[in-house]
Amino acid sequence: MSVRHLPSPALFEGPVGHVCLALEAGDIESWPQLFADIALPESLAKAVPKRKAEFVAGRHCARLALEQAAGGGGGPFAPLPVGPERAPVWPAGYVGSITHTHGYVAAAAARAGAVRSLGLDSERVMGAETAESVRSMVALEGELEALAGEGFDPWQLLTLVFSVKETLYKCLHPLVGRFFGFHEARLCSLDARAGRYVVELTKGLSGEFGPGMRFGGRFALGAGLVHTGMVLAAGGGAAGGGAAGEGAGA
Repeated sequence: MSVRHLPSPALFEGPVGHVCLALEAGDIESWPQLFADIALPESLAKAVPKRKAEFVAGRHCARLALEQAAGGGGGPFAPLPVGPERAPVWPAGYVGSITHTHGYVAAAAARAGAVRSLGLDSERVMGAETAESVRSMVALEGELEALAGEGFDPWQLLTLVFSVKETLYKCLHPLVGRFFGFHEARLCSLDARAGRYVVELTKGLSGEFGPGMRFGGRFALGAGLVHTGMVLAAGGGAAGGGAAGEGAGA
């Protein structure tokens, strides 16, 4: 059995390592053995094979993304330990993010000197039943209607809203240190041609990140997947985010 790496969608600019791979259903039980140096945490000892495979595959991607970000000037990198709230603990001097969804696993990493924080998320496009069940949880009133003319079908659009807000959470959570939900942000705009989005906070998350602050990022669609990424530059802005010069996205 071999690892099948995939081309990385264009989600990041600048010095960000980004690694993606396919996780074939028939290989799931073999993945923990393939990456035997990546130990499973005790919390996953009784997990189903799929969850174990996602964990080790995510750590594998993270290690390769770190090597890319280091550019030959760092490493070798040990598997990432599990921290509070089961989040990965990145090595000193680096930031990163991991995502996995039904058969797809990816990670992104960057040096902390260039990037303050980053978020990465990938989702399978929701089916009609799932979309109907999560719509009110994910989207604010009028949010989807305001974006309906952007050329996406309703399920792609809802999946994009979901993924953008997941990426925003992954990017900002390490900086604000608290949970915040889908309704604390609104997807303001999508540029299908450029693959860019702008998302706005509807509530304050901290003294630094207040209501109305906007963040820009990139998205890509393909093979039934939605991918979103966001980078906060070390100076505080969203690097390459295209947030129309507003708030932290400037």
